Amino acid sequence: MKDDIDKAPNGRVRPVSFPWLSTVGALLVIAYLLFLIEPELGAFYGVPEDWWRAEVKYAVLGLFVALLIFDLRRYSRQHVRQKTDLTNLRGQVDTLWQDKKRLQLKAHTYSGHADKLKLFISDKLLEYIEYDEKFLHFKSIAAEVRHNGVISFDKVQTALQRALAETPDSREYREALDAMRYLWDLLDLSTADNLALHIGNLLCECEEHYCQRLLQMEDAAPLPYEPAYSPQHAAWRALALVRQEALQPPEPGTDYLLDESRWYVWLAPAGELLGKENHLVLLLENLLKNAQFFSSRRGYKSPFAPVALTLREEQGEVYIRVYNRGPHIREEDFQNLFQLGFSTRRTREHHGRGLGLYFVNEIVKGYEGRIEVRNILTPETRYTVRVELEDGDVNTELIDIEVHDGQPRCRSGDGGSPEVREWTFKSPVRSVEVTLTGSRETRRLEDFDKKGRQTRFDPAHAGRPCWQIDYQPRRNTNQLTFRALDVSGVEFEIRLPTARLRLDGSGAEADDDIDAEVGRLDQRFRAQANYDGER
Repeated sequence: MKDDIDKAPNGRVRPVSFPWLSTVGALLVIAYLLFLIEPELGAFYGVPEDWWRAEVKYAVLGLFVALLIFDLRRYSRQHVRQKTDLTNLRGQVDTLWQDKKRLQLKAHTYSGHADKLKLFISDKLLEYIEYDEKFLHFKSIAAEVRHNGVISFDKVQTALQRALAETPDSREYREALDAMRYLWDLLDLSTADNLALHIGNLLCECEEHYCQRLLQMEDAAPLPYEPAYSPQHAAWRALALVRQEALQPPEPGTDYLLDESRWYVWLAPAGELLGKENHLVLLLENLLKNAQFFSSRRGYKSPFAPVALTLREEQGEVYIRVYNRGPHIREEDFQNLFQLGFSTRRTREHHGRGLGLYFVNEIVKGYEGRIEVRNILTPETRYTVRVELEDGDVNTELIDIEVHDGQPRCRSGDGGSPEVREWTFKSPVRSVEVTLTGSRETRRLEDFDKKGRQTRFDPAHAGRPCWQIDYQPRRNTNQLTFRALDVSGVEFEIRLPTARLRLDGSGAEADDDIDAEVGRLDQRFRAQANYDGER
C-alpha cells in the first residue's frame, strides 16, 4: 500500500486505496464474537480461557475502532487529494485545449502567409522572367547599336581628324574630337556585360603596352593607343564638363588650384593611371554632378565653397576626395548606395535614375581600387586664439566650440554662447594664431590690409575650413571676429593604384587570413601522411 505522502505523477489522478486494515479487523472481530457465542468452538480449537475476560473484549473492541478510524482518515485524505488531482487534470486539459486552439490558429495564419508568399514569389518570378526577356531584347538592340555605332564613329572621327589636320589650331575641332571619343567610351561601357570586368581586361592590355613603352624597344611596333594617362588632366576635363565652361588646362607637373565661391579644386601632379582617361572623367563627372546637386539644397549655405575636389598621389595611389555641403546620407541607404537603379535624389524637379554612383563603383572595382563614403559632422573642439597687435600687445583666449541644433557656437570665458567671438582693439592687428587643442600645429594669419573688410579661412583645411577670421580695420576701433563654420556634408574618397604600383606588384594587399588557411591545409596533409604511414 502506498504511503499517504507519495505524490502522483504529473497528469494522473491518484486512486483511493481499499480499507484493508478495517476489513481484516472486522473479520477478526466477527470470528472472536463467534467464539464467544459458541463456547464449543473455543474448546475445540483450544482457545485459552484468558481470551474471554472483559479486558480482552475491550482491547479487541478498541483495536477494531482504531483500525476503523485510521482507514476513515486515510480515505478522507485520499479523497481530497483525488479531487485536487482531478482539478489539476482538468486545468491541464483546458490548457492543452487552448494551446491546441492557438496552434490551429497559428497554423491557419501561417498557412495564409505561406499562400501569400507563394503568390508573391510567383509574381516576382514572372517579373524576373519578363525582365530577363527585356534584358535579352535590350542586349540584342545594344549589339546592333554598337555595330552601327562603330561605323558612324569611324566616319565622324575620320572627318574630324582630317579637319584638324588642315587647321591644327582649331580649338573647336579638337574639342569635338574629344567629345566624340568620350561619347564612344560611354557607349562602350554602357553596352558591356560587366563594367568592372570590361575595365579590368582593358587594364591588363594597357599594362602590357605600358611595359613595352618603358622598355623602349627600337624594333618594336608603335603602340596602337596610349596605355596610360594623367589623372590630373582627367580631373580637369571632368570639372570643365560639369561647369560647362572653358577652363585653362593645368601645366604638366604643376598644381592646379581653383578657389572661388562655388568650387574649391586642388589637383596636384600624380602618377599615371592605366586605361582610358574617359573612364576616370566619367567617374569624376558623376561625383561632381552629385555633389553639385546636393550642395544646392536649402538650408546648407556656407561662406566657403560648398563643393571641393582634391587630387594627389599618396603611397603609390591616386587619392581623390570629393566633398559637398548638404544633407547626410541615411544609414539605411549606405548599403544600397552603389546599386543599379537606386537613387537618393527625390525632388519634384528631379528624379535620379540610379546610374551615376553605380558607374562610379564599377569603374573603381575595375581599377581594383577602393571607395569610401562618409558623413561629415561639425566637430566640437577647443581653439586657442592668440592676437598680436601693432603696438606689441598680445591677447590670448580659449574658445570652446559647441554644436546646438547642428550649428556651431563659440563659448569663451565670459560664459556666453554667441555665434561668433568678437574683439575690438584700438591698435591694428599684426597677426592671428589659431591652435587646435591637442595639436602642435599653429595656423598663423598675417599681412592684413590697412583698409577694407577681410575674410580669412582655416588654411589647414582649405577645401573644408572649420573656422574663419573676419577683420575690419577702422580708426581706433579695429574689429576682429572668429566664427566656427558648419561643415556637415558628405565626402567620397577614392584610391586607385597608379601604373607604377601595378607594375611593381606592391599594391597587392596581404591577406590576414592566409597564414591560418595555409596552416589548416597543412594540418590536413600532415594527418593524411600520418594515416598513410600507419597503414
